[in-house]
Formats: sequence, structure tokens, C-alpha cells
Amino acid sequence: MTLQQLKYAVTVAECGTISAAAEKLFISQPSLTTAIRELEAEMGVRIFSRTNRGVIVSREGEELLGYARQVLSQAQLMQERFGGDSQGEKRFSVSSQHFHFAVRAFSRLVQNFPGQRYSFHFRETTTYEVLTDVSQLRSEIGVLALNDDKERYLRRMFGRLDLEFTELIRVPAAVYIAKDHPLAGRSRLTPEELAPYPCITFEQGEHNGQFFFEGLSSVAVGSPRQICVRERSTEYQLIRELHGFCPDVGLGSTPQVDSVGIPLEPERFHTIGYILRRDLMPSRMTTDYIENLKSACSDID
Repeated sequence: MTLQQLKYAVTVAECGTISAAAEKLFISQPSLTTAIRELEAEMGVRIFSRTNRGVIVSREGEELLGYARQVLSQAQLMQERFGGDSQGEKRFSVSSQHFHFAVRAFSRLVQNFPGQRYSFHFRETTTYEVLTDVSQLRSEIGVLALNDDKERYLRRMFGRLDLEFTELIRVPAAVYIAKDHPLAGRSRLTPEELAPYPCITFEQGEHNGQFFFEGLSSVAVGSPRQICVRERSTEYQLIRELHGFCPDVGLGSTPQVDSVGIPLEPERFHTIGYILRRDLMPSRMTTDYIENLKSACSDID
């Protein structure tokens, strides 16, 4: 087993096909296929199942790739600490719930990155995938929110997945509506006042239970009219066209000029923070991103 083989396997998993991975790695497809088969033979694990559309990672393969990402992350840390400036491609990934401030922090990180070659990923995804991405090192850091509806459950998950949560900011819970919404002039809103309007939430995929909901699940579950979406642009459009409301965390996640956040009554709060693997030292890119997150949070009104 070599670091190169592990890098090859992780790249194939990211690209989804041998051909795309070979192109990205600048090697031939037969050479890549041979390297993967040699790794599978040595480990006694079938990492990938081949299909007409590409490759699918097996259950055992997911576990092996989690270890592979950990080894590659540690190797990168050693290179940064002892090897001087690397001329190779810098890799960094973030997974986050739908926060505009987290995107802003990522943008600042990229703008200030001095290298000429990099492969950066910002995965705006579901709560469950934020947790598993960081646990399995698909991402070095995750950004998410806790509140009374789910904090106890998620903290238990942090323990099971060997993750550590660090608070960035605590903010009052609010709902987001269009500025021409009939309730837009109110200083506070109750769930009863919101009941006649559709509730717009982000779909959480297979893990769509209340503990993985973005925002206050008690507000969404109590609404008789619910619409799930996957994209911000769809959320914005439905808020405007249907006089809907979004009970998600906000913090700039609805930055459109025609929307407004109104606090809930009774008052509730969200704790926003980031998660890291407890057993790994953060890389320089990770610590830089954390500083950008703190700066972006300080810009929030």
C-alpha cells in the first residue's frame, strides 16, 4: 500500500468514474485500474463495483476510504510542517448547512490563497452529510446549527462519530419572509400567525427526521402547509411568489434584498458552530478557514 494508491482510490470515489479520475490524475486508465486492483487485493476489500455509468463505492470501500482520507490528511500535515511549501495541488473541502456567511468565509479563503494550483470543494448539503463528511474526512470541517429541538441528539452523534463542536455565534431564531408579505411589518411572529402560509424548508434526503432539520423543527412540523426544496434559488422564489416563510437558521442564508427576518415569539435561539475530527490536528487551511468564519460572523448584524 502506498500514499499514491490511496490518493488514486479517493480520487476515483470523488470523480465517480475511472476515466474522469485518470484525466484528473494525469495517468492512463489502465494504470489507474491496475493500481486500484492491487490495492483491493492487498487490503482484501472490493472498494468499487463497476457499472456502465462508472463506479459505486461498496460498504467496505466507504470504511477503507475513510481511513485513506485520514492517512492522506496526516501526510499533508507532515508536508506542511516539515516539507516546506509544496508545489503540488492543494486540496481542501468544507461541508455546511445552508449558510451564506460560510460561503463568504470560503470565498475569502480562496481569494487569499497564495498557491497556483488547488482543488477546493464547498459542499452545501444536508445535516447528516455534514456529520458523515467530516467523520469520514470527505471534508476537513463542517458548519452547522444547534438548537433546543435537536442539540441533545446531535451532541450524542458528535460523540459517536468522534467529532468536536466549537461555537461561533448564538443568534435569536427567526423566520424569513418577503418584504411584501402580509406579516412583514410585525416585530415578532408566533407559529399560530404563520399557520396560514406555506413553510419552505430544505430537504434532508433519507435523513429527513426532526433531529436533522435545519432550523427549528417544532415550527416546521407544526405547520399544516409544508414545501421541501433543495436549492436556495427555489427557496427565494417560493418565499416571494407564495408568501411562504422559511424557519431555517438564516445568518445571511437568505441575503436577497426583498426578504426580511422576523424573530419568533416565544424567543428561541440557534448556536452556530463548526465540527472537526477530535483525533486529528487541523491543517493550516482549516485554521485559516476558521479565522475567516469568525470574521464573517462578526459582519452579521
